[in-house]
Amino acid sequence: MKIIFLIPPSETKHNSSFYKKEELCFVFEKPLFIWKNASEKDLKCKWKRYEEAIVLNNSIHEEQTIEAIKRYTGVMYNAINYAWMSGSAKKYFDKHFLILSWMYWILRAYNKIWNYKLPIETKWLLNHWNDKITNSLNELQVDYIVDLLPDSYKKMIDFKKLDSKIINIDFINKDWKKVSHWVKKIKWEWIKAICEKREFDYRKLWNVDFEDEKIVKVRIII
Repeated sequence: MKIIFLIPPSETKHNSSFYKKEELCFVFEKPLFIWKNASEKDLKCKWKRYEEAIVLNNSIHEEQTIEAIKRYTGVMYNAINYAWMSGSAKKYFDKHFLILSWMYWILRAYNKIWNYKLPIETKWLLNHWNDKITNSLNELQVDYIVDLLPDSYKKMIDFKKLDSKIINIDFINKDWKKVSHWVKKIKWEWIKAICEKREFDYRKLWNVDFEDEKIVKVRIII
């Protein structure tokens, strides 16, 4: 069974870089015009922070790179604690987890990327990517895609055009309400556990519903 998990990047990023050459395992094009012409409203920051973001983005070709798993920080990536995973768990993560980035399209953990600022709300991004991400996912020819994306990132994909079966994961409490507080930490600790086990079978998870032949909804009680 071929399976991939879709996860988002983080807004917060590590500033350090170690490599001069950018190396990606996917062919992609960067939205140059978009990031260089983004307004304060587009980048969700003002004055000095906006100026710093524009300088950062415009000088991006001169900057060094670092692996995506080290670039992205924040609650989610701290919870998974990739650096302290076992070697076999890291291999599982590297193989099965894809990071969807407005800037870089599709990333593996080991892909080297620049530091940048390009929020998902930035204008023109959705039109820029269009069906490219959906087509790329179909080219992977996997049986299952586990959707762990926030709603804002789901816009990047036309799920109806995907050839794979889609598995949606919801974390709920004992009152059958969706978990919102600390859900990022909970989700990523769950991801870490999947990687350490090196297996995933949605049929063994709690409360599985089939919305149709293509979509499976899984609820996990916390």
